[in-house]
Amino acid sequence: MKIIYTKQRIVLVLLSLMLGFAVQSQSLRLKKANKFFKEYSYDKAIRAYESIDDKTPSVYRNLAKSYLMLGNIDKAEGNYAALMSTGGYQPEDVYDYASVLMMNKKYDEAANWMEKYYKLKPDDRRAQAFMSNPLYYRDLLQSDPKMALNNLDINTPYEDFSPVYYKDNQVVFASSRDYSHMVNRKWNGNRQPFLDLYVADLTDGNNLTNVRKFNEVVNKQYHDAPASFNQTGDYMIVTRNIYTDDNLNDNKLWLYESHLVDNSYWDEPSPLYFNDKHFSNGQASLSPDGNIMYFASDRPGGFGGTDIYKSVKGKDGKWSAPENLGPKINSEGNEMFPYYDAKGGYLFFSSNGWPGLGGLDVFVTKVKRDGSYTKPQNLGAPINSNRDDFGFIYKQDGSGFVSSNRAGGKGDDDIYSYKNMPKFQDKIKECYLAGTITDKQTGEPLPYAQVLLTDANGNKLKEVETKADGKYDFGIDCGNVYNVLVLRQPYNEAKANIDTKTYDTPNIVKDFALEKPGEKILEKDQLCDHKIEPIYYDLDKFYIRFKDKLKLDKIVALMNKYPEMKLEVSSYTDARASKPYNVKLSKNRTMSAINYLTSHGISQERLVAKWFGELYPVNGCVDGVKCSEAEHQLNRRTEFKILNCE
Repeated sequence: MKIIYTKQRIVLVLLSLMLGFAVQSQSLRLKKANKFFKEYSYDKAIRAYESIDDKTPSVYRNLAKSYLMLGNIDKAEGNYAALMSTGGYQPEDVYDYASVLMMNKKYDEAANWMEKYYKLKPDDRRAQAFMSNPLYYRDLLQSDPKMALNNLDINTPYEDFSPVYYKDNQVVFASSRDYSHMVNRKWNGNRQPFLDLYVADLTDGNNLTNVRKFNEVVNKQYHDAPASFNQTGDYMIVTRNIYTDDNLNDNKLWLYESHLVDNSYWDEPSPLYFNDKHFSNGQASLSPDGNIMYFASDRPGGFGGTDIYKSVKGKDGKWSAPENLGPKINSEGNEMFPYYDAKGGYLFFSSNGWPGLGGLDVFVTKVKRDGSYTKPQNLGAPINSNRDDFGFIYKQDGSGFVSSNRAGGKGDDDIYSYKNMPKFQDKIKECYLAGTITDKQTGEPLPYAQVLLTDANGNKLKEVETKADGKYDFGIDCGNVYNVLVLRQPYNEAKANIDTKTYDTPNIVKDFALEKPGEKILEKDQLCDHKIEPIYYDLDKFYIRFKDKLKLDKIVALMNKYPEMKLEVSSYTDARASKPYNVKLSKNRTMSAINYLTSHGISQERLVAKWFGELYPVNGCVDGVKCSEAEHQLNRRTEFKILNCE
């Protein structure tokens, strides 16, 4: 019995040791896998994660993302399905799973998961947009038979994407092909060479030939693409990697500018001032004159992962602070790869946040004359597919190029040409609300009127001020309900409810004729009971503050209405300086108020000036008493008393 017990004990000890080694090995493999995942080494991360026997929800999640980054959508779907089966998923996992199902053309199944996501996050605008039309994809799949995409001969097994027109008959694009064969530079993300800029000739048949590297000054060690140019081709914005302390894991993108010098060479690209090592800026698109730039960024304050921003170049050559295009364009997902067609006033961009066919889809919006944007429209098939479609450019003749990693291509991302683009303009509904603000009695236009536009729930959308012609103008969404509020002193406010569905024209005109309030003449005893608001001063100052000028304007109007009225003007200080100094300061305050009134037409004979220094405080803040700044402020005042009331 003792021998048997000893053998059993040895076996148990060995099993315990083996189990401990297995647990330790699992822990080390997970640590290594997470390290590879963080370094964007997705192929190595996949091997490490797959070797783990007891996979947790986080392992399935990272496996799915790794397979997705390497373009293996089937494996990504399988791991998301496994993650869902564990029950340890997060709301965003549900959205990502639905997105992968769409990339595999499983639209009905994806719809079920999107409905589940909506229940988990009903405030998410992506879910709201889906629920408003769950069968939207059926219309997007109906492609125009006259239009076809052509996979270009210049494509390689590597990445080829983001073409841009350059000068008259060339196209510059991004590619990870490496013609140098001098170094073996690979990016962790896909184990391909780093991106460089290449240029090709544009043929009459909308094809690209004669590919060569763009410029060695621009193409450096890491990612140096994509780029955008002005129409003359002598100014460029290029996207580049930055790495801190040679750390290739800190994979941020910056925007750089370069100029063509003497029409012969590009100067060394310099970073734009609003770049920051904590976030990325990239994928710029310039207007033909080079003075407007749209780009993508994941900077703080956005609506999703990456958003579209706008910057304008000033006369001094400096770009303005980036302006987020707002929630009409940017979703909780990713918006990127903008392309600005300045001639037509259209902005194209790619998004995986708004309803699409899977992956990134190309959308278009119209830039309105007031700077607002129409609701983005999905371009549908064949421009869009169930995979990533981006890097879209367009010409007025309906031809252009688009990048995609759809099935049937030559490599990772390919460039496709197209002709006979359907009139996407027909999809865009552009509405305006405009009018004139006038004086109802005289009919004269009223400048400086504040016109506020709010939605049906009262949320403020826009505000404009009328100019000399009294006109206002808003870009609005067709089919919505709006409220308009007009404010202008000394007129009564005016309001209106605008339901765009009730108008036959997209250009809605709503004029407002403002009335002044009825002028009631006060009897003498009523006038004497009339209280005039005091005005106040900053510490140790006697100038009239802007908000107090409005009070003095009311006094001017009152005295003009009652020409027999006389006024006592008396001023005071707080108790924090010497008494002689405060007497002088209070005199200066009285004279400032009187000078304002006389400069606006009130006779000096109708005004009596007095000053009392720190006497007669309105509270207990006298010498030696500790008071708050707000309490001291009440004593720094000028009071007004109507005299001829006895």
